[in-house]
Amino acid sequence: MQGNVEKEVLLYDPIFAKKPPEGWEDSEKGGFFGKAATKKAIFIIFLVLAISFSLLLSFRSLSKKKYSYDEAENGYRLGEFNGTDRDNILRIDAVVGKDGAADPEKKVTAVRNYAVCCNETLDFIFIGKDVTDLEYNCFYYCTRLKAVFVDADNPAYVSVDGVLYRKDMTEIILHPIKNSEYRAALALGLTAPADEAGCGPFLEEMRRMFPENEEAVSERVGKAMAETGAVYTVPATVTDVAPFCFNYCDKLTNVDLPEGLKTVGQMAFFKCKTLESIRLPDGLESIGADGLSYCEKLDYIFVPASVKTIGHHAFYGCLGVDAIYLGAADESMVSVGESWLPKQSERSLKNVAAVYGAERRDG
Repeated sequence: MQGNVEKEVLLYDPIFAKKPPEGWEDSEKGGFFGKAATKKAIFIIFLVLAISFSLLLSFRSLSKKKYSYDEAENGYRLGEFNGTDRDNILRIDAVVGKDGAADPEKKVTAVRNYAVCCNETLDFIFIGKDVTDLEYNCFYYCTRLKAVFVDADNPAYVSVDGVLYRKDMTEIILHPIKNSEYRAALALGLTAPADEAGCGPFLEEMRRMFPENEEAVSERVGKAMAETGAVYTVPATVTDVAPFCFNYCDKLTNVDLPEGLKTVGQMAFFKCKTLESIRLPDGLESIGADGLSYCEKLDYIFVPASVKTIGHHAFYGCLGVDAIYLGAADESMVSVGESWLPKQSERSLKNVAAVYGAERRDG
């Protein structure tokens, strides 16, 4: 007969057939991981590692150069700008050294894409006369940017009410995210700043007009925003809306495009979430990838028969529409990218269809 033998509780993996070292018992028996002193030591080690990692990130951030450049044709190219919280104005015309002084002998002639990216402090950018090569998304997602000013002698670019254009006004390049407020301020009588010295007083007046609490905006200012700031008319000379031009402009309700327009670039109206109306004109030929994606308040989209190319995700996230209406007779007439249609409509919860052979509705 088998005796009453108490079974040993295995505290180790039997595959290794070796009992753990003395003291590595479970917490119920007051072993290594059950001791208060050990728990405290582990916590301290973890805390030290977390603080060290945080300091490393801070050091790397602080050690970044404010400006970085590389050589470009006939001068230098701005490759990266890492401003501080106090930098709300950026001038691009000459290479800035470590001492913060610009060297007039080293002309900046180009700006690399994403050179000024996801910036939350810049209000104004001044572009010098020698800058003739701006890559399309060089000022990407600058959330406070109100206006871009271009030197009158610049042969490649021009600025109109803070909006950036090609010199011949055939391409609109950048409508800054906060340009709606800037244009409303001009409509209310403020004079555009001529240089950096005039920016401070202008911004002070703008802060009074547009307090952080939007409910405190006066009726007069609100009317100017609705009639001027929230509406933008693209000049009749423009044939191309550049990639990224209006993306993230969260105050626009209506954009009036000219009849001579040929292209709407990639992400041109990406996440214009307040946009309620846009008329794609007859004669338009192409709409780029994500061209009007996530324009959630649009309730009607008509694509004229002249459009031959629609990029991927062009209308993705336009949840306010029940269908995309196309003037083209059938799908063979238009080349479309992946997921170019909205996924579904908030109202019907059905997949949004493409309706071919449609006619533009009045109004």
